[in-house]
Amino acid sequence: MPVKKTSKSSLKQTGLPPKILILAGIVILVAVVFLFKNQPSKTAVTVDELQEAQLDHYLKEGKPTLAFFHSNNCQQCIVMMETVAQVYPEFAASVALVDVNVYDENNAALLKRVGLQYIPTLIFYDYTGKEQVSVGAMEAEQLRQTLAALAGGD
Repeated sequence: MPVKKTSKSSLKQTGLPPKILILAGIVILVAVVFLFKNQPSKTAVTVDELQEAQLDHYLKEGKPTLAFFHSNNCQQCIVMMETVAQVYPEFAASVALVDVNVYDENNAALLKRVGLQYIPTLIFYDYTGKEQVSVGAMEAEQLRQTLAALAGGD
């Protein structure tokens, strides 16, 4: 049985050399990847928008709440994030936590609403919605005492 050979002339029927077609395909593929990569993630936006909604929900329920405002790159914030991670689990059942990254633009309305000026800032809301503000890093024992008082309704 004879083997049918494809000639280079069949590729030239498109009028473009094969290397240009391959290059054009790669460029289109890269463009599509960048297009989808730069699209905002609907899931991420929904999750990020929840900080203000979470705070509102907890305040409406009358649940004691700690709103923790920080960045991921200031030294005092990093110390405070470690302290919260160490102490908060003891109170997770009785005090809600709203963790707010101040550099996330989805939190801009919440930052304006609370009048945030410095980080780290911790705002403790009691069951009535009354707030107590602490600016700067706290010692673990001080945070523990404040959360205990908040959880106890004091």
